[in-house]
Amino acid sequence: MKENITMFKYTQMVIFFALSTAFYAVILWIFAVMPLWIVPGVTALRPGNAIPPVTSLLWGPAATWGTALGNLIGFDVLGGALGWGSVGGFIGNWVYGLLPYYTWNKVFTEEPDCKTTSSLIKFELTTFLASSACAMVISTWVEAFNLFPFSILSLIITFNNFIAGAILGPILMVIFYDRVKRLGWLWTDVMQEYSMTARVKSKKAFTGYILVWIGFVVGNFVTILLGFGLTGAFWSPVEGIIGVDWSQFGKAFGGLPVVATALVFIAIGVVGLAMMEFAAQWEVPPEAKEEEEEE
Repeated sequence: MKENITMFKYTQMVIFFALSTAFYAVILWIFAVMPLWIVPGVTALRPGNAIPPVTSLLWGPAATWGTALGNLIGFDVLGGALGWGSVGGFIGNWVYGLLPYYTWNKVFTEEPDCKTTSSLIKFELTTFLASSACAMVISTWVEAFNLFPFSILSLIITFNNFIAGAILGPILMVIFYDRVKRLGWLWTDVMQEYSMTARVKSKKAFTGYILVWIGFVVGNFVTILLGFGLTGAFWSPVEGIIGVDWSQFGKAFGGLPVVATALVFIAIGVVGLAMMEFAAQWEVPPEAKEEEEEE
């Protein structure tokens, strides 16, 4: 995760950051000036959502910041959607730009070129994970301030992001991945202490990956169902014991049970990310083991 800070020491990574910001902002702005609104002033159809998973896998942490800033400039500032919800939008899009490269280079040993069936499936799964996480973060923020219901907004953002990324993303990866790699413009060509793919198959990293899915995908849809009234909050069995009517808090504070449930699952996802971060330090790469045996 520290690469999201140390990247600013590299001139080429700063250039990648500027490019990913510009690409995303311009495409979002084009569709913002002639918007296909789903929820006016909140979200619209955004074909540009196909860009972040691609730039994340190509340019890593540069795209994390580029996605967050690009959305703020292209959609919120220039598109007329700037408001309190923009804070959640910045954080959610930061996560949207983070998860593709962050999970791929810790779990998958295959390059994300989308030229094989397995690579394509992994790309689609990665895009769905990032889309769901982005939606969950933004919708939790918006629900907390009683700006718009979590369930409706999260469903819209999840599938708005995923459909664009799932259809256009693989095409862009097939076109650009090998070319960018030959030019030495992958983020791992600049920050050479990092690897494009997982160096070892780590059980600890995979466990963290599962927790990320539980937190940001399972948690997202559980919270959506809760918001629609189709399931109870995770604490519902003890409501009768402690004598608290959470629905009253929901009316007063913009859906406290929904926000609290979402935050619990987000915390699970963050724990998963932390496990993936430290897994590389716990595992010894195969080549290192061979060197030790030779000595």
